[in-house]
Amino acid sequence: MKTRFDALLSSYFGESASNLRTVFDYCQREPVVLLLDECDFIAKSRITPNDVGEVPRIVNMLLTLLDEYKAPGLVIATTNLKIKLDKALFRRFDDVVEIPMPKISEREKLLHMTLSAIPIAANVSLKDLAERLDGYSSANIVLTAQRAAKICILESNKYVYDAHFEQAIKEGSKF
Repeated sequence: MKTRFDALLSSYFGESASNLRTVFDYCQREPVVLLLDECDFIAKSRITPNDVGEVPRIVNMLLTLLDEYKAPGLVIATTNLKIKLDKALFRRFDDVVEIPMPKISEREKLLHMTLSAIPIAANVSLKDLAERLDGYSSANIVLTAQRAAKICILESNKYVYDAHFEQAIKEGSKF
């Protein structure tokens, strides 16, 4: 079961916490894997200066529900913003697994795999490109390669050129 937090949140006082409780109640009845994807959305640090009102109450409810969780399933939480999470959240999980950024050889393999269906110009060095993409997540590397391929196709080129990667990287920096 994947929880969509935008569907849980309500503008009515207390309803968001009630919606969250409903999800956990369901999980108590059914053996599920509950995925709290991008959990920083509802597990923000309660000491964040600009968050008032409902946010701390939702975080408190989430922490309470995790403490009480005894269901025959598994709870997995994901985030790209570990520093934004409430520190108390980490005590509610048996394991915390950090996925490191890909090394250069992994970045190069990701580029090769993502672009396997489209020819790459002979003068394009995926190794050099992989070096440039240092600090990019695996998802962003794949997205950059897909974007370069899309640009290539839209320009009716037979090969992906360095210029396509340059434009893809430039477009990616807007987000």
